Amino acid sequence: MKLAYDFYKSLLLVNKNLTKEIFLTKAEAKDGYAQNMFSRMYDSITSELINLDVEYDKYYSFEYPTLEHFLYRKYNLNEEDLANLIDERKKYPECILYRKDDLAYGGNGELTTFAFSETMYDRVMEILMLKN
Repeated sequence: MKLAYDFYKSLLLVNKNLTKEIFLTKAEAKDGYAQNMFSRMYDSITSELINLDVEYDKYYSFEYPTLEHFLYRKYNLNEEDLANLIDERKKYPECILYRKDDLAYGGNGELTTFAFSETMYDRVMEILMLKN
């Protein structure tokens, strides 16, 4: 699951066991252009991710009573999006919640934009969360 919380900034659920090799295998990118593109896509998505559980525990747990309260207040998530995020975390407890600057890798973030476009979103999220 990916939620935008600011201009080109997102919260992202990613399975803690995901590696580039698993990502490429699940994307069925064996060699050539596909392997190159999906390899760069993985790098773009995973570059500079910040683990929100760690950040909350280390810096914000004294200020906010729960992670949910922290997400609601700090990132201005609406209640419906926050509820959906919490539900997804419960369904997939092996996923880690990260925050991400969508433009952190390679300038204008075109690979990240493509990865989370309407046509790619479901497929990419299925891989990132290792749903199947």
